[in-house]
Amino acid sequence: MGITYSGLREADFDRLATVAETWKTMADTLESEAGTVEDLKRADSADLGSENWDGDTAELGRDKIRELVVAFDDRSAEARRVWTAITDAVEEFNACRSELQGWIDEAPSRGVVIADDGTVTTPHTASTQQQQQVLIVREEIDALLERATAADEALKAAVGIWAGTFSESERLDLIHQAEDEAGELQDLIDSGASPDAVNDWWNGLSEAERLGVLEGSPALIAGLDGVPTGTRDAANRDLLEAELDRYSPTLDGDIASLEDQIAELEGDWDDIVASDDRERAMELEDLQAELERLETQRDQRDSLASLQEAIAGQAPSGQEYLLLGYDSAADGKAIVSVGNPDTADNTAVYVPGTGADLDGASRGLLDRVEAMATDASQVPGSGETAVVLWLDYDAPNNPVVDSPSISYAEDASEPLASFMSGLEATNHDPEGTTTTAVGHSYGTTVIGQSASEHGLATDQIVAVASPGMNVEHASDLGIDPDDFYTTTAPGDIINLAAETGTHGPDPNDSGVNWDGEHVGVDWEGFGGNTFTSDDMDGNAVDIHSNYWDEGNSARKNLAYIFTGNGGEVT
Repeated sequence: MGITYSGLREADFDRLATVAETWKTMADTLESEAGTVEDLKRADSADLGSENWDGDTAELGRDKIRELVVAFDDRSAEARRVWTAITDAVEEFNACRSELQGWIDEAPSRGVVIADDGTVTTPHTASTQQQQQVLIVREEIDALLERATAADEALKAAVGIWAGTFSESERLDLIHQAEDEAGELQDLIDSGASPDAVNDWWNGLSEAERLGVLEGSPALIAGLDGVPTGTRDAANRDLLEAELDRYSPTLDGDIASLEDQIAELEGDWDDIVASDDRERAMELEDLQAELERLETQRDQRDSLASLQEAIAGQAPSGQEYLLLGYDSAADGKAIVSVGNPDTADNTAVYVPGTGADLDGASRGLLDRVEAMATDASQVPGSGETAVVLWLDYDAPNNPVVDSPSISYAEDASEPLASFMSGLEATNHDPEGTTTTAVGHSYGTTVIGQSASEHGLATDQIVAVASPGMNVEHASDLGIDPDDFYTTTAPGDIINLAAETGTHGPDPNDSGVNWDGEHVGVDWEGFGGNTFTSDDMDGNAVDIHSNYWDEGNSARKNLAYIFTGNGGEVT
């Protein structure tokens, strides 16, 4: 049954708003508790860290803590989504009631009467003109009641899914009702639809249809540019949890058993060779192959579990984590945002370089993203800055063997361009926000390749420790050179790579290399702006990674740039 005329007029939506705030309080409390529990073991020196609690029991205890943190975080996310759903519904209900009151107030001037049950009549002679007025008012009221009913149904679906009040049959019914929409989305994907087209299609769905697609086909949404960030996060977290559940609960024990069997055979190896026991030799070979397979599974599982734990609770900046994509295959991939780029005032997309992998996404790389978000939050009047770790490409593994190749950047260029376009499509105010693409090392090469080949939906580009960006000048990046910023610490080993010109001119170069030779013909510099960064007393290799160390001047300069205060850089 839909929302009635009297129901819309008389409902106490303030009470519903109070319920929403209760859910928000629950979400905040659970998120805080997740952080409190995680702090017990976050560092080795923590109360339950490895320095204070060692042994097998300690490891099992820390595993249980991890499970508790993830559970707190899951419940917090669900409570926050219920809060959002109720808040959105209250806003729509109040808007419908306000518009309804407008028609009630206007009724006398139109010569019509609206009864307590919403019936529209005219006390005057039923002229054609008066009948038209009755029809207009009646249609407008019906449309408002339909809007309110749709909001009510969306709220029921959201609470049913996120608060777990739906029965399994109701959940399956929601999925079934969205099967056509899921098919349409698959067709869009198959046709190579742009992020803008995907976003337009998504916005054309009812909330119940969106929830049905999300619940029934999360894999279609998880990595799809143009789908709102919060929805992608929900889909990816569900998929991540499901993937972790697929690993055998006896995996660690199976590995330990294989290691024991292998050790026993290796201990007898001299006898096996002496007796030419090919059967036992083949057994050892098979066991070693099986061990390698299971160890690969364990490494993938542990990387995924670390990622899940790393994005639980709040970031040090007080912002939420959002998982926009991940892949456990090979070295692994991940897209993690600190803060929501759909609603933030500024967004920075960080593209890491050589050696980046899934393990790094939950450790050092995420640390950098957290530091950049925290630094930006300290710039007065800057609003909220979301910082995204974009590791949706196969980064080179070896700086000497792999990094000179342009193939990694070529493969990454289209996905990065699509992702940036997706952020623009889902942003609440793309004209009023500042977006920055920032790369480190080979990540700058990826950005340069993507910008020149496909164009990037970004206001600014920053290159940190760049070996070259495969373009001759900042103007080739598709932005005003005044919106390009670059830095390389004097002692960074990357200076040697940049000097070769393998990936084009050094973005930090004024036109002359250390050996006095010009790069290119009649070249007078890369253009754009340079800013300072410090060696931080490291060796040439360490310097390449310490731009995010506490106290490095690069951090403050990055914060100025991200928040639209590039004129303040030093």
